[in-house]
Amino acid sequence: MELIETGFLSFFVFSFLGWIWESVIYELIDKHRIVNRGFMYGPYIPIYGTGALIDLLILGDVTNMVALFFLSAVLCTMVEYVTSYAMEKMFHARWWDYYDMFWHLNGRICVEGALAFGGLSVVLVQWVNPATKHLISLLSPTALHIVSWSLFVMFVADFVISVKQAVDFEQKIRNIAEMLLAAKDRMVELYDTVVVETFYKSALGLLTGRQKRLLHAFPALRSINYPGILKSIRSVMPGSHEKADLVSITERIMRLLGGARAEEAGTSDETVSDRATGKESNMDENNGKVITLGAPSENDEIAGMSRMTDDYMAFLEAQDSAENASKTADNADIGNEPDSE
Repeated sequence: MELIETGFLSFFVFSFLGWIWESVIYELIDKHRIVNRGFMYGPYIPIYGTGALIDLLILGDVTNMVALFFLSAVLCTMVEYVTSYAMEKMFHARWWDYYDMFWHLNGRICVEGALAFGGLSVVLVQWVNPATKHLISLLSPTALHIVSWSLFVMFVADFVISVKQAVDFEQKIRNIAEMLLAAKDRMVELYDTVVVETFYKSALGLLTGRQKRLLHAFPALRSINYPGILKSIRSVMPGSHEKADLVSITERIMRLLGGARAEEAGTSDETVSDRATGKESNMDENNGKVITLGAPSENDEIAGMSRMTDDYMAFLEAQDSAENASKTADNADIGNEPDSE
């Protein structure tokens, strides 16, 4: 039992130090601010703890620092690749993306990250792990038991809540896609930036505080099944520095979703438009094609968004009608004016 408790405390310390590296040091250097870059709410990033333990178990006895550097770089990037793939399959989202980095592999790992992992592994083996062992050895058996199990309960609770929030996040994005399809015809009629921004601000209101934090924590986070939606939502967040052409992105999203639906169902665009009202349709989790979506009216959140968007569109229509009536009246008055002599 003592070995398990010591192992978990080491994992926790390494996860915390990983959070310090990602959220404090890296963010201060890159963006001059501190951002919680972890998937979980607490100050720890489990991939660092997991990678560190695997690193120590396999390479802990390597004394050649050059060999340790390169072997750790390979080993840790393998862990990162597997983690990226597993999270993508679990939550149908890409959480980080290295496509703009030099020498990447499928956007999941890159050379820069591998070199950073290699350097951190040398620091881990040479200094961090011995210091961690020494600190843990200072705890009495009772203190070790209390501290390790208290942190374990907190960590598991955070993990369960974080996973639940991520799963719910995926469902929220699905709901927003339903709303986009349901409002397709109405939105196209009044396509302007204000209408589209109003829609995405309404969508942002569906997200919990933790889900909004994920958008800050993972700037490259994107949905596999609904590409473009998260970028659009992120651009309307208060204080966001990421601006996007929402009208163009929304047009592409609706073409993608509507086209996939038409292809899957083998129907015309008119039938797709009819189904967008919620009569039928669905999303295939594996290939991202829309094949079945529930009726928006059956979902309170979607119905609320629909009413909000419809109300705004009705306001714009009434405003346009009033302007047209005013112009017609002005033209009529001009036409009725007597000719000057």
